[in-house]
Amino acid sequence: MKNRPLLGLFVFSMSASSLQAQADEIQEGFIEGSSAKLLARNMYFNRNSLSHYPDARGWGQGFLMDYQSGLTQGVIGFGVDASAYTAYKLDGGRGTVGTGMFPAEGDGERSESSTLNGAVKMKWSNTLLKFGDLRPYNPVFATPDLRLMPMTARGFQLLSDDIDKVSIDIGHFYSSRGYTTTDHDAGFKAGYAGVDAGDVDYAGFTYLPVEEGGVGFYVSRAEDLWRQFYVNANYSVPLATEQTVGFDFNLYRTLDEGQANAGAINVTAWSLATTYGYGSNTFTVSYQQVHGSQPFDYLMSSDGTYMDSIYLANSSQYGDFNGPGEQSIGLGYAYDFGSTGYLHTTLGVRYVYGFDIDNEKVDPDGLYAYYAHSDKQIERDIDLKTVVDNGPLKNLSVRVRYADHAFTGDSVKQLRIITEYPFDLF
Repeated sequence: MKNRPLLGLFVFSMSASSLQAQADEIQEGFIEGSSAKLLARNMYFNRNSLSHYPDARGWGQGFLMDYQSGLTQGVIGFGVDASAYTAYKLDGGRGTVGTGMFPAEGDGERSESSTLNGAVKMKWSNTLLKFGDLRPYNPVFATPDLRLMPMTARGFQLLSDDIDKVSIDIGHFYSSRGYTTTDHDAGFKAGYAGVDAGDVDYAGFTYLPVEEGGVGFYVSRAEDLWRQFYVNANYSVPLATEQTVGFDFNLYRTLDEGQANAGAINVTAWSLATTYGYGSNTFTVSYQQVHGSQPFDYLMSSDGTYMDSIYLANSSQYGDFNGPGEQSIGLGYAYDFGSTGYLHTTLGVRYVYGFDIDNEKVDPDGLYAYYAHSDKQIERDIDLKTVVDNGPLKNLSVRVRYADHAFTGDSVKQLRIITEYPFDLF
């Protein structure tokens, strides 16, 4: 996944005198440029399965503190980042488990859990190299933040904006800490196949020649699973006053690699989303298709935390509509109520219909057996969020997310209520 020769593009892209000038102008100092923030997050989670999957309910309180130092003066600046996350279980949901909010303990879940994360960093010009517990987020390797504590991954990441209108992202990661673990020695797996992935490497860039849109390309490698290629193109066209039309195209190409723990893989998945914005209204129509005899799979932590590395248009709150041969159509509507001077509220609703899953080519005893008797799936989503704009509770947010997913032979209803309040410590 990693294209190490790309390093030369930006390591040697500027002269030493230019580097020194930028270092003197931008770097504020290790102490002077530091900041610390605290996020208090409260979450209620309820997943009601109407078939063979167990129900899961829970309520918890999390505290997420993140510290970022400034950078030392000089041509190359050095610094550190650190974070401390804590989660408390307020209600175990009548003994149910599996919410993803609390680490397992015997047949139940721990009532309190904490973890510490740290990283070192160095910067020259507009290129930043980091090592440690990181939270990269890109189309092929994205650490999620959908429970009380976010996922982290341990390894190297290099980010560069030294080339005009181009952002470069390169990473090598060898372990992880998911939602339900507190140590950092978990590995990576195929999310749907559930087999070991080994180390993960990636390299990619985005190019934004104009404000209206751009393109992106990533290549990644999970050493014992697959090679994956990703392409994106997006563009937004203003039509008239308060009217725009946007297009977003995403494509993944996945081929088996190394020990091929998930078996032979030869999959192409793509989607096209078209949006029309009129004032406070946004309408979205999307189409997605998977070509191949396997589903489009992506990574998770070995503790079962699914990553967000699926940028296909119809990937939804619960389902991804990524079955072998599957086609899906999505319809979405979002409304921005604007600010009352105190509250700012937004609402989004969505409907996705997936069909033509090619179940005849799926091994009923294989890793993707749950697609062997499936032919369609449907999901309905609601996302409502309110943020306090002013006053002593400024930036307090309350968000309600509801998903109703029906799969052949299965049905799941999922509700999440999330309250967040950020504090700037310094």
